[in-house]
Amino acid sequence: MLALRTLLTAAALLLIVCATPLFGQGLPITITKAFNPDMVTVGGSATTTMTVTITNPNSFQVTGINFSDTYPAGLVPDQVGAYTCGTLGSSAAFNASGWSFTNVTLSAGGSCSVPMLMHAMTLGVITNTTSQVTGTGVPAGGPASADLNVVAAITPTLSEWMLLAFAVSIAVIAALRLT
Repeated sequence: MLALRTLLTAAALLLIVCATPLFGQGLPITITKAFNPDMVTVGGSATTTMTVTITNPNSFQVTGINFSDTYPAGLVPDQVGAYTCGTLGSSAAFNASGWSFTNVTLSAGGSCSVPMLMHAMTLGVITNTTSQVTGTGVPAGGPASADLNVVAAITPTLSEWMLLAFAVSIAVIAALRLT
């Protein structure tokens, strides 16, 4: 009986020591977001690149990764950049209101990014926040946020235009005198 109890105790200790790494949950996938530049003028002529990056901090591959981004009012997409989150079996959807990735796989320590060229149609600070990022066997991570500062376009006043016209006139007169 004592031998059986000793054997069961040893088996229980072995299970406790080995089960944690085998059945324990990994770290959450991290998600970051940034605008570059983080200040633009209002309207379609000044653009910024919004980049979302996800990273697997674990020492094992994570599958089934899902994340998305919905654009706030005033932020307009222009062009999808060369994203690196598309893996075999994953899918990506892009539209005027946002984008999503499903079933992405990241290797141990791996990362991928989604760049998007955008412009702003409203003045002020536009805050854009992603969804959480989820994956199989790891807790949810994120969300991530970034601010875009949108300022009014500066147009020359009449006196600035007059100064510019005067400078051009002087340059033309000087050029004529040289000939």
